[in-house]
Amino acid sequence: MLNRPDLERMLREDAEQRLRLRRTAIDLINEELQFLELLGAAGASSMPYRKAAILHDRILQPLESGDYEKAYQELNAFLSEWPMELLMLRLVNDVKPDLQLILRGLILSDMLRRQL
Repeated sequence: MLNRPDLERMLREDAEQRLRLRRTAIDLINEELQFLELLGAAGASSMPYRKAAILHDRILQPLESGDYEKAYQELNAFLSEWPMELLMLRLVNDVKPDLQLILRGLILSDMLRRQL
């Protein structure tokens, strides 16, 4: 069994890792927003602008406010719409796994806190 200082250190490290993952996810989402805006500016369709609004309002804002579960659920819904999973590879390959790690980390942190 871990002693209290070890548990506290693990909790601190876990919180720091979540903050790094969150920052990375936010940066990548912002890059994808720029990509959608470029697509919108280049074409006749307003679809990229609508998708950018969804990405911003339903995923980025909850992520920034710390509502990781909502951000993750909305990201899954967003990616399930064609052709988002094909276009938004950074969201698929980086942001989605980052959010999964954040959620797993929150669960593990709660378990560790109960042992303190």
